Amino acid sequence: MRLLVHSGCFNKTKVRSIRAHSFFYSAHQRKPYCLSPTVSVFVDPFFVAPFQSLSSWFKGTELTLWGTVHGIKFWEFLNQNPGINQRFNEAMASDSEIMTSFVVKAECKQIFEGLGSLVDVGGGNGSFSRIISEAFPGIKCTVLDLPHVVANLPETDNLKYIAGDEDGLKILKKRREAIASNGERGKVIIIDIVINAREEEHD
Repeated sequence: MRLLVHSGCFNKTKVRSIRAHSFFYSAHQRKPYCLSPTVSVFVDPFFVAPFQSLSSWFKGTELTLWGTVHGIKFWEFLNQNPGINQRFNEAMASDSEIMTSFVVKAECKQIFEGLGSLVDVGGGNGSFSRIISEAFPGIKCTVLDLPHVVANLPETDNLKYIAGDEDGLKILKKRREAIASNGERGKVIIIDIVINAREEEHD
């Protein structure tokens, strides 16, 4: 709820007691983006079940919580279940679209100014890079992800997809060398939400 209030979806007002608050939908929240695909996936039994098996995981020998419940790795599970895989990709895309649309606003534009290329490791269906490529036509964006994720996705002059993110970890480990090659300067961009005490601040 703090995140929803911080994002402007709800307003918070004090009611009688100092510690009691009332939450109501913000009339100013009229953005075209929607997180319902994300919520739908995160409350689905297939996604919730692993978190209900923490005790079994701690006592067992399986390396991952997901493997304890479903018997296979997370990405293998998605690859074997096309319907769930599509829903998961839509969920990640809806989250990326909202976050990226905020990032490319005037107050964050300077992050991408001067960049000639951008590599999105594990970029899913490219929602993040698509918005960046449209907002900054001079940046050539490349998305790396699993073959079944990027299959048949439309490319543009400054947006390309590479199937297979096996080298993603190698790229991240050598990021310092990569962004400082040929005498040019680059940057590693990390985007996340930080909830501050003051709700109007977005960092």
